[in-house]
Amino acid sequence: MDPLVIGIITGAFGTAGWCKVKSFSGSTEHFLPLKDAMIRRRDMEERRITVEEVKISGKSVLMKFEGVGTPEEARKLTGSELLVDRSRAQKLADGEHYIGDLCKCSLYYQEERVGQVVGMIEGGAYFLLEVRKDDGKSLLVPYVGKFIGTVDVKNFRIELTEGFLLS
Repeated sequence: MDPLVIGIITGAFGTAGWCKVKSFSGSTEHFLPLKDAMIRRRDMEERRITVEEVKISGKSVLMKFEGVGTPEEARKLTGSELLVDRSRAQKLADGEHYIGDLCKCSLYYQEERVGQVVGMIEGGAYFLLEVRKDDGKSLLVPYVGKFIGTVDVKNFRIELTEGFLLS
C-alpha cells in the first residue's frame, strides 16, 4: 500500500459512535466509496479499520467505523489521521501535489540545498512549507508562485525563487 493521509478525525457526532472527519483536500466525494482505511493515532500506532457508512455534511465527512458504537469510543479516535491507498485518494489537477509528497522533498536555492520539507501549515492567506534547515534551524516559506519555483516530487526537489530572502 502506498498510503496518503486524506483527513483527520476531529470529534464525535451524535450518540451512535459516528466520527467527524476533516478532509485535507477540501473535497469529500472520494470518502463515499471507502470500505476500509488505516488510522494513525497520535502515538503513531496504525491500524486497519472497517468503514460501515459515510455521509457528507457540508464540508465535513461523517464516518461510522466498525466497533465504534458510542460517542466516548468515537472521541478516543479524535486527532487520528485517516490514511488510504494513493489510488483511492482525491485525484489531483495539474500543478497540485499531495502534502505527503512535498514532505519527501528537499528545498534548494540556486542549486544549493537549504533543508528538508517537514510539514505544511495553513497560514490564513496561503499555506506555509515548514522546512528544517541543514543548520538545524526552522524556516517557513509561503507556498506561492512568488517564492516557489519548480516543484519536482519525482526527484524530491523544490526550488526557491529569487524573491525569497534567506536569513
